[in-house]
Amino acid sequence: MTDLVVAALLGLVQGLTEFLPVSSTAHLVIAEKVFHLDPARFGLSFDIAVHLGTALAVLLYFARTWIDLAVDVVRLRWRMPLRIAVGIVPAAVAGVLLESIVESQFRDVRMIAAMLVAGSLIFWLAERMATQARPAGGLAMGDAVGMGLAQAVALLPGISRSGITISAGLGLGLARADATRFSFLLATPVIAGVGAKALLDARRSAELFARPELGIVGFVVSFVAGIAAVAFLMRFLRRNSLTWFIPYRLALAVVLVVVALLGIA
Repeated sequence: MTDLVVAALLGLVQGLTEFLPVSSTAHLVIAEKVFHLDPARFGLSFDIAVHLGTALAVLLYFARTWIDLAVDVVRLRWRMPLRIAVGIVPAAVAGVLLESIVESQFRDVRMIAAMLVAGSLIFWLAERMATQARPAGGLAMGDAVGMGLAQAVALLPGISRSGITISAGLGLGLARADATRFSFLLATPVIAGVGAKALLDARRSAELFARPELGIVGFVVSFVAGIAAVAFLMRFLRRNSLTWFIPYRLALAVVLVVVALLGIA
């Protein structure tokens, strides 16, 4: 398998699973361990490219919303911009303080499988509790805090950022469409921040710009796949629940357990 094909496959995995409630980390682990598609072999520039591709995807999908938010800031209408700002704080703080601990202690294949199961249970409970009684657009500051804290929990591999934040919104009584939309708005600066941090970590230009063709392929594929994933989930969750993703997550957990038992990991 050529490096360009591997780059395209990794971009596809990153773009689709970053936004669907199925855990991008679990899929990347399977891609690496089972199919030997190791993103590390392409260096830091590839990691930056696929993260920026997914960030651009969600940014452009909600471009009209972000423009409206920018206008609100200029006109000193702080209601929604302030909620987004408050909502991203927990994930940003958790990322700075806990990223190294999570990377060293929670990326074990069995741990990721356990988090896939735990996340599935959270989805089920959230849907059971969901009233969706709140009016459209009725997002309060407390909702932003609650969903922001949930996004911080998504630092644990296997949980799923979109799944846990939507679940939190449902638990708070939000309509599923509102919870999904706000989940993506919270995710945008966080995903962009991950790409920006990787960019800052690249201290040598030779490392940053090594094999640019792989970065271009990864960026384009992750961008296109990301747009498709966001559009699909926004439409799907208007009439369907998160529980549809539970069987897939549980099957993925089984695959990871088998990988661990066979010693592939």
